[in-house]
Amino acid sequence: MFVSCSDSNFLQSHWKYPIPEQGVPPSHFSSLEKNLNPTSCATCHQNQFQNWKKSFHAKSISSGFLWQKEILTQEEYSSCFQCHSPLAETKSELDSKYQTKEILNSKAHNFSTGLESPSILCASCHIRNQIRFGPPPRDNPKKEITTGNLPHNGYVAKIEFESSEFCRSCHESKETGVKLNGKRLMEVYSEWKKTTFAKDGIQCQNCHMPDREHSWKGIHDKTFVQNSLLPTWTITENKGKYRIQAELKSIGIGHAFPTYIVPKIYLRFYVVLKDKPNPILLEESVIGRIVNANLTEEYLDTRIQAQKTHLVRFDFEPKENQIQKFLWEIEVNPDEQYVRSFEEQLKNKGNQLSNLSRKLLEESLYEKRNSRYTLFTLSSKVPVSLPQ
Repeated sequence: MFVSCSDSNFLQSHWKYPIPEQGVPPSHFSSLEKNLNPTSCATCHQNQFQNWKKSFHAKSISSGFLWQKEILTQEEYSSCFQCHSPLAETKSELDSKYQTKEILNSKAHNFSTGLESPSILCASCHIRNQIRFGPPPRDNPKKEITTGNLPHNGYVAKIEFESSEFCRSCHESKETGVKLNGKRLMEVYSEWKKTTFAKDGIQCQNCHMPDREHSWKGIHDKTFVQNSLLPTWTITENKGKYRIQAELKSIGIGHAFPTYIVPKIYLRFYVVLKDKPNPILLEESVIGRIVNANLTEEYLDTRIQAQKTHLVRFDFEPKENQIQKFLWEIEVNPDEQYVRSFEEQLKNKGNQLSNLSRKLLEESLYEKRNSRYTLFTLSSKVPVSLPQ
């Protein structure tokens, strides 16, 4: 059976934590239907599986997560499971507290071929108590009931799967969470609610899941970010003094950019002189929310609000008129906060960690140090491109 409806209590019950174990599958299910491993879902949902497999959802339990078990309290570590490993069955892979008779029995029935990863799986969003949930069919979204011999008893369609509120549970810190300068560490849903995107009905899924694509592209994807920003600049000269004015405008981002405290964007301006091969740095600014490694103090918040602009303006007067060109480089460091925090942990606690945890920490730190990329490079020759 397939039912389509909007239920004001659906999201509250769907994301009620802890999510209970799935239990024993219906007896008439085939072995394929009973197996909740994503590779089984891929039998019919190949496109979704291939995109999910490359996504950060599929890697929510990684070396960067696992090494922290030795520095966090049991309560702190377990609280991370709510979003990083929502299902009771996947949690049992990470913590003996979840290895109850009921959960292990459910895992044996629903993951009979084993769990490849205890991360965010298809079932984390789409299955509760052996019932499949998903968005209404695109060809007939108002269709209410379909009968027939459907795989896994069909599914219950909910329009909430296409609403920003569906994502809120994991992408918005609780009101009781840490606050710095009156702001929670994650407020992406609240940021979105204040924008014209929300007023115009543009949901998270429209940008991060276009055409229902299960890739959830974000700050780590260069092309995705390039399409969301517009860099413009002007250079004028007056009596040997150059004025550089640059603007980076948010044109397709429905929240503060970059969101959260982790990523940073660097704007660097250089001059290239005719007799010197290496560019000379003139100005550098950072866009982001800058907090200390312990998450106890915020120093600066220069993020760009939706459809707003970050402005940089400065003057440069060379000693000699030997300028060949000006350069503007925009670099993205998607994991800046993690790099700084992990470096501090490695320095202060590295010798106290087990060999395995230290190895996981070093692996994650290496990966995050190498996630930086150049977003844009703009060049302006002198004096050809200067206004007359």
